[in-house]
Amino acid sequence: MLCLLLVLLPSLAGAAAPAVISHGPSEVGVTIYRDPERGSDSIDTDAPNSFALISETRVVDLPPGPVTIRFEGVAGGIVPQSAILFGTQPRERNRDAALLSQGGLVDAFTGQQVLVRRTNPATGVVTEERATIRSAADRMVISTPLGAEAVYCTGLQQTLIYPNAPAALSAKPVLSMTTKDQPGGRATITLAYLANGFDWDATYVATLAQDGKSLALFSWLTMASGDETSFVDATTSAVAGQVNRSDGTSDDTGKMAREQAEYLNVYGRCWPSGTTTSGLRTPQLVAPAPVPMPMMSDYSAMEVVVVTGTRRKEAVQFASMAVTAVGERLGDLVLYKIPIPVTVAAQSQKQVAFLADKKITGEVIYRSRIAPFGSLRGMDRLFRFTNTTRAGLGQPIPAGQVILYQDGAFGRQLIGQSSTENKTINEDVELVFGEVENVTLEPDPDYTGKNYRYVVRNANPFPIRFELEFMTGHDGKFVRLPRGLISKPGKQVWSIVIQPNSQRLIGWGEVETTSQ
Repeated sequence: MLCLLLVLLPSLAGAAAPAVISHGPSEVGVTIYRDPERGSDSIDTDAPNSFALISETRVVDLPPGPVTIRFEGVAGGIVPQSAILFGTQPRERNRDAALLSQGGLVDAFTGQQVLVRRTNPATGVVTEERATIRSAADRMVISTPLGAEAVYCTGLQQTLIYPNAPAALSAKPVLSMTTKDQPGGRATITLAYLANGFDWDATYVATLAQDGKSLALFSWLTMASGDETSFVDATTSAVAGQVNRSDGTSDDTGKMAREQAEYLNVYGRCWPSGTTTSGLRTPQLVAPAPVPMPMMSDYSAMEVVVVTGTRRKEAVQFASMAVTAVGERLGDLVLYKIPIPVTVAAQSQKQVAFLADKKITGEVIYRSRIAPFGSLRGMDRLFRFTNTTRAGLGQPIPAGQVILYQDGAFGRQLIGQSSTENKTINEDVELVFGEVENVTLEPDPDYTGKNYRYVVRNANPFPIRFELEFMTGHDGKFVRLPRGLISKPGKQVWSIVIQPNSQRLIGWGEVETTSQ
């Protein structure tokens, strides 16, 4: 028996690896990816729906052998299965859900004594008595010398006071990783992981030249964090382009843990439901001061910070910015990197310039569309350019809103708002803006044939390019179309320059075909 115990002692001793706490990183990098499903819609500021790659450099002192490292201050929305560790070999990892919260305190003190402080709303008299937490499932039940009761169901203002904050509860999100056998000593390690609750957006300010042949483009990059953790002086970047993400990294276990921790606050109910005490304001549970609760700012009052070398609030200016995100190629993507460290604050937004001072050549187009046996669609006015270096850009364009101005005799005037989808290099970009004036497309009143004939008029004192798109891929078929059509995916285009105060005729026929 003694020999058996001697054999088992080493394995029992190694069963629980010693714990080392890393309170925070010495360096951190945050790379935010745009929500690919959002299109040109705005960021959901209440709950940003994309993710970020977080890279943290930490210095820890490790004892020899296997050791459990508790990484405090990681993102609350961390995806644990995505975490990787450099500098020492990991054996296992866990996302610790034991947060210092109402749910965490109740769970930690179930079966133990606490103080119940009650305030009589009529007299203002405050009383305290000892109680034992008996259950935290759905409705919190305590026992006092008078018997069992459901907390917050008496109609009185009540607060639970705990004797201490358990060491197992953390005020910050925690990821723990157990290493393999290692020599020990001071080590510089890097923790990298994905975290949900981030997003970024692009907003474009474009000024059309007076002749309509070029566009001055200035862009804002807005980064949003819905996470509870702030990353101070972070190397910050945003990735433009379509990124595929597997379902395995989309589970927001951090969000689930927070919701579970707040469960009693949200769903606590009384017996019987629907009494006069239902819906009374639930006071906060109070823990002693040694480990403070993290403060969560109201997202409706988010701070928007424009990075100009110093951290301050200021109005958006159209002059050249002191700090502009620099684009770098990343395969088919572009990484926009902020050249100075910035703080990605919890539940906030930050703006920097990118694609600044770009002059892009293109053309103003007047366009209508028609499908077989369908009516003509309304006429659009748009500025079109090809996303190439020769045209003045040649970089992926993230989806976003566009505000258009135009220079004129009376200065720069607002002419419309538009939007763009994600555009890659060599794609056409079309910015539809404003109402069409002095250009019309109407049936020819003098035509009496069986086909169609329309007249397009330009009443402007300058020439315009007009395009009529014949949409293909329908049951009907266009026939007797004019010559010189341009074939494009899903359509054929009649494109022509119409001189000032003049008109042109266009005719076509249609036949019905049988769907295969």
